[in-house]
Amino acid sequence: MHISHRELDRLAAEVDELHHQQMKTFQEEAADLHVDTVRAARSGLAVPAAAGGAALIALPFLSSRVAAQELDDQTIAGYAQGIELAAVAAYEAAAGVLSRPVRRVAGLFRSHHQQHADAFGAVAGAKMAAGPNQKLVTALGPTLSGIKNETAALEFAFLLENQAAYTYAGALTLLQDPQYAAATSTILPIEAQHAVVLGLALGKSVADVFPTEAFESSTLGDGTDPLAGLAPATFA
Repeated sequence: MHISHRELDRLAAEVDELHHQQMKTFQEEAADLHVDTVRAARSGLAVPAAAGGAALIALPFLSSRVAAQELDDQTIAGYAQGIELAAVAAYEAAAGVLSRPVRRVAGLFRSHHQQHADAFGAVAGAKMAAGPNQKLVTALGPTLSGIKNETAALEFAFLLENQAAYTYAGALTLLQDPQYAAATSTILPIEAQHAVVLGLALGKSVADVFPTEAFESSTLGDGTDPLAGLAPATFA
């Protein structure tokens, strides 16, 4: 640890405050989505993209097999839910090597991921995830099993938080519905702030804490690139 436990608690509390503010915004955006969907249904109109993501989009980063499925905004929300639940599972798996003060902060971040998963599930409708993204859980398994100390656990969490932020940055370039994009953009900063706190705890430089500089990378990949998000082509 390169900062005191008191400083770690202070930084985590600041992220928690931002999290609660952002989740309130997410819920407001989700409520608008619900109202628009109900109005469209009552009027007998087809639900437009702005009222539930019914307009299908082909995602340019996907393989031809997955692209053929033409994922819509609700499917992307369900995918994000599964990623968040996988992050919850990862924090739980790594908790055993953490000291009590660090475990407390990790538990807070874990709760954020659970609430993010619940929020995405609420707007995913019938496309909600059945549980953690199993392909990601499987991919993370060997790394998690090799974690033997607190520093290794923090390094792992730092990488995962950054990749989650990159995943949402990529999603913002793909979502068709402005309200889905607005809701997603409220969660992205929390993942990025998690990474910042973990980076400071590890004593990383500013360049390391912001590896893609001021803006989050919107590149998506197969999970092997630490500067890319998690593509549905690999994990969906």
